[in-house]
Amino acid sequence: MDLKDLERLFQKKGIGVMGTADGEGWVNLAIYSPPIITSEGTLVFGATQRLTYKNLTENPRAMFMYVSPEDWDGVRIRMSLVKDETSGKFLEALKERFLAIGYTTLAREIRHALHFKVEEVRPLKEEPPCKE
Repeated sequence: MDLKDLERLFQKKGIGVMGTADGEGWVNLAIYSPPIITSEGTLVFGATQRLTYKNLTENPRAMFMYVSPEDWDGVRIRMSLVKDETSGKFLEALKERFLAIGYTTLAREIRHALHFKVEEVRPLKEEPPCKE
């Protein structure tokens, strides 16, 4: 799946989940909106000062899963944090996205625009199943 395919998928209504782990390997899952895809091919997510952000300060690796329930199309993305911005155009664009859909509290709480390098993209469903 290339970046154009990801953009099309992220335009569908769906549910995003980001998985992170702290320095000891304890996993956290959080609901996340689709990211901004930059011209360089990085994915930019907004983050508050909660557990996901704390985990990323200890371990820069994460997974993002996006599922569109209308056709069960989806993707799993393995990624690594490469930049953490606390101001600038991406942070403002992310805040505006949340304001536009009525999430005013979340828009106020976002403090970081997190840029991730895509390490691997896998479909939501794979065939054939893994063999033991």
